[in-house]
Amino acid sequence: MGNNKDWTDKEIEDLKNRRIDFSDIPELTPAYLATLERVVPREHFKLVPIKKAISIKLDSDVLEYYRSKGKGYQTRINKVLRQDMLRETAPAYGKVNNEPHEEEDS
Repeated sequence: MGNNKDWTDKEIEDLKNRRIDFSDIPELTPAYLATLERVVPREHFKLVPIKKAISIKLDSDVLEYYRSKGKGYQTRINKVLRQDMLRETAPAYGKVNNEPHEEEDS
């Protein structure tokens, strides 16, 4: 058989009626499914968050450090906060192992 244009009506009908052989596909048992880990491609995380103006108190040395880096310091602070948030909310994000993210008391 060639491309679809060369197929006869009978050949197309035979294809529709042909049973698919699933014998080489492993059975999806609950035990097997429990071993799988859900992975979401990072492209799906590329959302454009809505920025919100707030007032936040930072240690002066922390603020000066980020300000000294020049324009975009608020974006850099936001990036650090987002990375910390994702470590806790997206288990596979930025982790080498499956140990929980530990918080330090301030």
